[in-house]
Amino acid sequence: MVSGDEHLVSAAEVARLADVGRAAVSNWRRRHPDFPEPVTSGAASPKFRLTEVEQWLRKQGKLRVSDSEDALWHSLSFGRGDADITRLLAELGEYLHSPDRETDLPEAVREQLDRLDARSQAELAEQLYRRHTATLRRRHSVTPVELADLIVELADVHGVVLDPACGVGNALKAAAERGADRVLGQELDADLARLAQARLRFHAPATVVAGDALRADGHANVRADVVFCEPPFGYRDWGYEELSVDRRWDYGLPVKSEPELAWLQHCLAHARPGGVVVAVLPAAVASRRSGRLIRKELVRRGVIRAVFALPAGLLASTGIPLHVWLLRAPTGADTATSVLLVDASVHGGRARGEADWPALRSAVVEPWQAFQAGTLHTMPGRHDVVEAIDLLDEDVDLTPARHLPTPRATIDTAELDNQRRRLQQILGPVIDLLPDVTGRPPETHPTLTISELAKAGALTVRQHTGKLELDDATDAVGELVLTGRDVATGTAPALRLVHPPDTDLVHLEPGDVVVPTLVAGGTPTVARLIDEPGLILGPNLHLLRVDPARLDAEFLAGYLSASRTVEASSTTLSGARRLDVRRVDVPLLPLDEQQRLGQAFRAVRLFHKRMREAGELADLLSSQLIDGLADGVLDVLDR
Repeated sequence: MVSGDEHLVSAAEVARLADVGRAAVSNWRRRHPDFPEPVTSGAASPKFRLTEVEQWLRKQGKLRVSDSEDALWHSLSFGRGDADITRLLAELGEYLHSPDRETDLPEAVREQLDRLDARSQAELAEQLYRRHTATLRRRHSVTPVELADLIVELADVHGVVLDPACGVGNALKAAAERGADRVLGQELDADLARLAQARLRFHAPATVVAGDALRADGHANVRADVVFCEPPFGYRDWGYEELSVDRRWDYGLPVKSEPELAWLQHCLAHARPGGVVVAVLPAAVASRRSGRLIRKELVRRGVIRAVFALPAGLLASTGIPLHVWLLRAPTGADTATSVLLVDASVHGGRARGEADWPALRSAVVEPWQAFQAGTLHTMPGRHDVVEAIDLLDEDVDLTPARHLPTPRATIDTAELDNQRRRLQQILGPVIDLLPDVTGRPPETHPTLTISELAKAGALTVRQHTGKLELDDATDAVGELVLTGRDVATGTAPALRLVHPPDTDLVHLEPGDVVVPTLVAGGTPTVARLIDEPGLILGPNLHLLRVDPARLDAEFLAGYLSASRTVEASSTTLSGARRLDVRRVDVPLLPLDEQQRLGQAFRAVRLFHKRMREAGELADLLSSQLIDGLADGVLDVLDR
């Protein structure tokens, strides 16, 4: 039972408390029996009691937050929602800037703050801001710190910096730390604007106003040296009707479904001549047909300098792929020029909100620096300089991958020979695996359902009833779990058990027969005979464990893989079939007859497995040969 006053944290938030990666938390849960139990056991994203986690981390010497921060956080967050915490943190920053002002801060919080010097107060406030934004439910208002650092580095910040959709101010803070003289921001949410203002004043002269920057521009007369923008995603009510004649649309009126191009032109209107604009946009902005005329004008007038494709799922709030556009406001003597296109999309993480940030930074910043210096060399599939005239076609598609040269195939000829020999080894004797068969009149045998066989003690039927927390990471070390999907698709198990569940695990044994409970429509049910120990029975599977004195497992697995098994299934709303294996009829045959048929079923199953392996190998071999010959890295030997 979870009290409404308890503060719960996810595994990702635990990782932030300890300043480690998400995988480390999974390992702690596996290796330390005293690690706190999740409150939401078995859920895809388990939650833990914050107090229990902090006690464990402190005991292990892994807690990276100070005692002062810990105490302050509890005083500020206990029993409060996101909005209330945001307001209190803004109040905290304002109090530190003006200790004599009236404040709603709890007395205990003020006493703790007053015991610190100014530098410690500022550091502590920043830790609290980061802690809050890490757990903020409205994560779309938070630009990841690493992404903020990346766009600030691209912009080479100086002078006045503006962000018209600044959220909690991560990008402006990074700019202030890199030497901006003054930072300006605007944020639709008044509480977040207040928080950003209080936070940024620790780092540079700052002015953040609340409001909709497109409808009610809070910095109307500002011309900044650098403008950042990560427009709100999916926000279509940007003021198309009332702003249709606005003077900011110098490159064309954006259609109602293109708010990002409205934000982009808003940023250009606020940049001084020659000033830099760096915008984080959905990748679709580069190719939507509705925006092609505006993109054409931006390219034709030499405004777009670079487009960088980032990994999908980079933001915790959305899985859509992102681009970073770097633009330079026109100076009056601009003409169409070349554009740097970079595809850095391969540096994403396994989970949403993760990335290989050092590699991503190198893949983005280094080509940009070389482009500016005139020393960039084309890297097929990664980056290239494209002339503006080559972008000004009917679509004006600025997606980097569309214009980059395709990398030449890399062929390991020794491995190619190994694949050829392996294919010969598979195909040579494979036809001999098929049993010799002949026609015979059909016979009728008495049958029993699987349920009736179970009641008679000829077999037992099991399922795993609880939820399992599974991990497909390559470095996961838990026990392998066989799932219904593995059996239905004929693939090897890849998921490992992250944490022992509350319910008992079922360990599979050689001779067990497993049958998926869900099968895609139009495909036959495929039973699998377990031939090696060490697997855990996973979700969406029936386990049938036979009495070998009464039933032959090979016969049962083969019979359950026949098309007739579909008769015991029902179709779900998604079109898949749900199989109730207990209703399947099995013929009653003498054990020796079962074993004779079982051997034939086994031979057919092995034949199918070998042919499937051969098919996969043939696809790989053919692809490599075609690519190698087409790219000129392979030659044909005369026979």
